[in-house]
Amino acid sequence: MVADALRALLEDQDAAVLVVDDEETVRYATPRAADLVGGTAVGDGDTDITGRPVADLLSPAPSTDADEVLSLVHGRSTDPVALVTTAATGERTRLDGSVATCPGGVALTLRAPPDTTAGPGVGDRVDGGEDGTGAYVPDAGWQRVLETARAGIAILDEDGRYRYVNPAHADVYGYDSPADLVGRNWRSLYDEAEVERLETEAMAALERDGAWSGTSTGRRRDGEPFPQALTLSQLPDAGLVCVVRDRTEQVESRATLEALHEATQDLLAADSRQAVAEVAVEGAVRALDLPLSAVYLHDEGRDALDPVAWSDAVAETFDSPPTFTGDEESLAWAAFQSGELRRFDDPSETDQLYNRETPAGGELILPLGDHGVIITGYLRGEEVGPEDVRLARTLAASVTTALEGVTAAEALRERHDQLERFSAMLSHDLRDPLNTAMATTSLARQTAAGETAEYLDTLDQIHTRMESLIADVLALSRDPAELERTPTDLEPLVREAWETARTATGATDATLTVEGSGTVDADTTHLRRLVENLLGNATRHGGERVSVHVGLADDGFYVADDGPGIPPERREQVFERGHSDSGTGLGLDIVQQVARSHGWEVSVGESEAGGARFDIRTDGTGR
Repeated sequence: MVADALRALLEDQDAAVLVVDDEETVRYATPRAADLVGGTAVGDGDTDITGRPVADLLSPAPSTDADEVLSLVHGRSTDPVALVTTAATGERTRLDGSVATCPGGVALTLRAPPDTTAGPGVGDRVDGGEDGTGAYVPDAGWQRVLETARAGIAILDEDGRYRYVNPAHADVYGYDSPADLVGRNWRSLYDEAEVERLETEAMAALERDGAWSGTSTGRRRDGEPFPQALTLSQLPDAGLVCVVRDRTEQVESRATLEALHEATQDLLAADSRQAVAEVAVEGAVRALDLPLSAVYLHDEGRDALDPVAWSDAVAETFDSPPTFTGDEESLAWAAFQSGELRRFDDPSETDQLYNRETPAGGELILPLGDHGVIITGYLRGEEVGPEDVRLARTLAASVTTALEGVTAAEALRERHDQLERFSAMLSHDLRDPLNTAMATTSLARQTAAGETAEYLDTLDQIHTRMESLIADVLALSRDPAELERTPTDLEPLVREAWETARTATGATDATLTVEGSGTVDADTTHLRRLVENLLGNATRHGGERVSVHVGLADDGFYVADDGPGIPPERREQVFERGHSDSGTGLGLDIVQQVARSHGWEVSVGESEAGGARFDIRTDGTGR
């Protein structure tokens, strides 16, 4: 009933228009018209008065004859008529109505007196037609709507020449007056390649569907290209209704958001505070077009804000960036202390300005939590609107998050370095005397007999436990980031680990069964330690004659025994560091740490024989 382009226009302009067919039934109503007569919008551009008789919605005013309303509804009369409607509140409201012909019926434009700006008045021209120069003049029922539309609207003839152009359409192409375009062909406003594309794509759709919507690139009067959204609708006389909107701001906004997203990704990838600061400056310059930008980070020891990164424009425009401290009042320090954004469109007017000779016409100071601030200035005459400030806040939030991440990572690296130093101490300061003690015990055994030999056996056990403790602590100290993964065949690794574990625990009569085969992508040293600890746990708790069963598969493996098992209430505790009935109390904690560092899942349950069963899922899916 109503062409898509015209429908979008009416709703965009908040026009109060009812389209009524020959049966006096409402076929379309704009949301504004529905509101005036007591209806409501129901979504998808529709209202709940569509399909209702117009007589249910409007009645003659006391001064109006009923025949006048019928003449208006059927398009026989073009004079404005006084009407009355009863809204949902029960209030009777006086409206003025005027009509314009449209395909399939009439378009009734409503307005509420005393406002006389929304529709034609008495004596206005009604019938559309040419004005003697070839230009098309819409009838008065539509003209005011078209003339005040925010969207660019034009009517073209079958040859593609402009017959009518509203002011917004002329303006979007850079022309001072609609008359500058009337009579011209639309093809003159596009490059040759774009004309060819529109003729192939849009015109074919118009011929097939009667309408087309899409995007294009037009040329302004000065030759500047600009992105646009186009909606075309076919008219009965083979002409076109063309609605155009400038998409420059949308495209620029999208480009800004994409650049800001890239900056955020770079921030998250930065591995130091300095790197974060440099990426932040680059993001402010490239993504937000704020060339005078610098990042200041807080030095806790000196309680000062130090400049750590700044743009080339800052270096060219200012002297070397200063350091700010709490001993002197400054805008930067006040923003850092308060944690609130500060904006100064004329910094020279504030008493806290550090450099009163600044060439900057305005300044934004964006806090970065406890880490520092971003200071960005703009020259006189530049505009920084609310959207610019919002995007700057977004960048500052991303920088703060990145700084928190690298600060935590630096602290973790420091802890790891300390652990490595401790591990080196264990390796050197404990292993050397332990090796000496073990060698001495071995020499003493050559001449010992009786009770002395028994004492040496006990001493050997103590030495073995000390060696196991040192090995466990060293295994825990290794950084997961240092993993060197290689495809590792599980079966030979399990059998080698079995010999080590059985010997260390003294379970010489224990037996091992290995079923299946599999290869896992793992750090071999870490994996061997994990398997040794699982097998050692089985032989240590299962007794000298324990039977251990290892099942291998491509998605992981399990270690099961026929020992006493682990009660359900203790199964989560066994992975806690220091939890052990014997041994170092680190073995199963190491199992879990190695599994996590590889992205695996480890769980404990009951074996078929009633003992303990540990499952390692190397595909990370768990059980």
